[in-house]
This record gives sequence, structure tokens and C-alpha cells, in this order.
Amino acid sequence: MSAHLASVPTSDLYTGRSGVESLSPAKSPCPGLYGEPWQKTHAANLDFLNRFGAQAVDLGWTDLERFAIHPVIGTGRADYCGALVLTGRQVEATDAQTVRYGNLTYYRTQVGNPHPRLRGIPIWAFRG
Repeated sequence: MSAHLASVPTSDLYTGRSGVESLSPAKSPCPGLYGEPWQKTHAANLDFLNRFGAQAVDLGWTDLERFAIHPVIGTGRADYCGALVLTGRQVEATDAQTVRYGNLTYYRTQVGNPHPRLRGIPIWAFRG
């Protein structure tokens, strides 16, 4: 297995929270997500963890399903990105299969490619 890939996706609240909190809202951790979009994403991630984090863990959402990015090009490959990486919007609801942002819904699985985020890494692990 490549050193870039996480070997076991986690799904505990502590790992996700400490990972997001380790990132500076002023400095993007990866290519493709800069400035105000990154600041909004960081704030939305913290908001999600505060309001829905425990529920998401109980529903089995892993850190990669929530926070994954491509291990080399960051958010440049949207198919590698987790539910909370690309919108910069606050989550309004979550259940076992979806994360909803009003009129936008992120589906946990996709037909033909059930776990694309498992190939990525958590955004806080990106080292370029």
C-alpha cells in the first residue's frame, strides 16, 4: 500500500476534530482550496463536528468519507473528496447515506464506485 494512503479509515470523533483543529483557517492545507473558500470550509467543518460529529460517527461515517482529498493533488480530483471538503457550506442534516446542504446533497456511495474516498487521505494529512 502506498505511503500516501490511509490503511484503515477511522470513524471516531476525536480524530476528525483534532485533525480539523490542527489546520489553520488562514492557510490552506492543500492545492485547489485557497483563501475565502478554505476559510469557509474550515469553519463549516468545525460547525459540522460540533452539531453532527457524534451522530456521523454513530452512523459509521469515516474520516475519509467526511474529510478526504487526493493524496497528491488535493481537491483537484473531486471524486477523491469527502463530504465536507468542497462546499464551504454548513451542513443542514445528515443520515446514514447523505450529508445535506439545503438544495445540495452529498451521497455516501455512488453507483459503480461505492467508496471513492477510501483512496484518499484526510485533509490534515496532506504533505504535498
